[in-house]
Amino acid sequence: MTVEKINEMGLIDDNTEIIIRQGEGLATLARGNWYQDDILAYSGHEVESFTWEDDNRIYIDVKV
Repeated sequence: MTVEKINEMGLIDDNTEIIIRQGEGLATLARGNWYQDDILAYSGHEVESFTWEDDNRIYIDVKV
């Protein structure tokens, strides 16, 4: 599954804060809304796991 596929699932809206992380320490690679360039740059990356929180925040862990 890619980051783009998560966006297509309907969990993300214009106000959702997306945090893209990677590695053992879960270093933050990008943070923002789906339409921002730093988030869009990861749309084709493979997802290891993701977590959606009730406060309209989603954490996406991409594969190394």
